[in-house]
Amino acid sequence: MKYFWQSIRTRSYWKYALLSVDGVKTFFAVLGAVWLLFEMMNFFKVFNPETLPSYSFITLIFISILIVIITRPPISKIIYKHSSQDLQIEVRIGDLFAIKGQKVISTNTTFDTDIANGVIAANSLQGQFTNKYYPQQIQVLDQKLDQDLANIPSTHYQKVSGKDKKYPMGTTVRIDIASEIFYLLAMSDLNVNNTAQTTLDNVLKSTEELWEFIIAKGENEPIVLPLIGTGRGRITTNRKRLIARIAQSFTKASEQHIFSSKLVIVIHPTDAENFNINLFEVKDLLNHYLP
Repeated sequence: MKYFWQSIRTRSYWKYALLSVDGVKTFFAVLGAVWLLFEMMNFFKVFNPETLPSYSFITLIFISILIVIITRPPISKIIYKHSSQDLQIEVRIGDLFAIKGQKVISTNTTFDTDIANGVIAANSLQGQFTNKYYPQQIQVLDQKLDQDLANIPSTHYQKVSGKDKKYPMGTTVRIDIASEIFYLLAMSDLNVNNTAQTTLDNVLKSTEELWEFIIAKGENEPIVLPLIGTGRGRITTNRKRLIARIAQSFTKASEQHIFSSKLVIVIHPTDAENFNINLFEVKDLLNHYLP
């Protein structure tokens, strides 16, 4: 209910509800139906229209608007279409693993994978990925990572536990599992106590490296990206602003190469509720940041 009231206070909601083609159709359909009912009641002498108060038509408009709101409630996704490029940016509240496309899994610059000892939280996105696709097979995942990272320069980084090779921010490893494609993207650092931290600059640098990697080694499929850095990365940037900056990075990279015609930015339902993420406000922000 809180999300509902927040949404209907935004300009984008009213544009969606009343100024869209479907919204206008609904409004006039309701207005016409109620007006026809009044005419029928007058025809059968049920009542005399002249007895209606002067504000009746305003009341009728209000009722029509109310019905439009009821039939067009706040939504779980919005789509922004770029004005000059054949690109779509979709922002959706949902489960990343349930969405079709090549999926991005955020990780750390040491590519630690240890869930059993708490280096990686089981309920984090990386933890969910590991438990879903490599149950009891972390060694297999580590072998794949070591193989792909073998030729990438690293520095020695000592922590209380876990891996000690640190790779550049934005390092990406592609993992193909059956018909699905995943990209493990390094976008945060683990400190000596294995606590993850990142910044807006790190996130933006990582996404830039990700686009370059997909241009070189990816597929021309929708890219499904979580709100990287907002969980255990402890980024201080507002989530709505982060969405806009990631979308801006994607459209800028696409000016030189169209490596995917669609970016899906996924917000976990818990995040949407806990941080009052209003998709209509997000749409307004995308309109502000993007052409």
